[in-house]
Amino acid sequence: MLIRIVTGIFVVGLLASFGRAYGLGSVQSANRVVATGVPQDPTAVGHLNLHKRHPDGAEGIVEFNTGYTAPEALKRLSQLQGFLASFARLTERVRARLTRADLATIGNTGSDIQTIGFHNSPLVVEGTLLKQDYQLKQAEYALAQLKYARKEISAADLDRVRGVYAEATTRFQAFWDKKLPTD
Repeated sequence: MLIRIVTGIFVVGLLASFGRAYGLGSVQSANRVVATGVPQDPTAVGHLNLHKRHPDGAEGIVEFNTGYTAPEALKRLSQLQGFLASFARLTERVRARLTRADLATIGNTGSDIQTIGFHNSPLVVEGTLLKQDYQLKQAEYALAQLKYARKEISAADLDRVRGVYAEATTRFQAFWDKKLPTD
């Protein structure tokens, strides 16, 4: 998977100059790349039709760039953990009033799922998001090193990408060390 990511980033890197919009945003022949890194030519591999998806929502490119990021996903995951905690509290309050059959029909009301499952399942999602973000930043740094060696980006650009990679490393390491599964 990492090889695919590096290859994809390398191809995008060939199409875009690293100087504008943190690495993306130049034009090359018929394959124009916008700030999203998505080719605008509908026949190009990787083209996405990023149309506005909801009347009250952001424009497609804005939603693509800001709505589906690791920080946004982690924020939503935190909300989901809150939902699970509320469901667990509600279950405890009504447990004595319902039969086992009623609780079984509702589902996910057992103490094992509400302690172990409600804790461990979100950890897998969080760890996956942080791992993928780490791997992406690692690949971006590897690409930046190649571009720096070819004198396509400045030392400041390389340092900026290195800093982003270091931040992703710190975030994943903190998760790995502190957010332990339970049994």
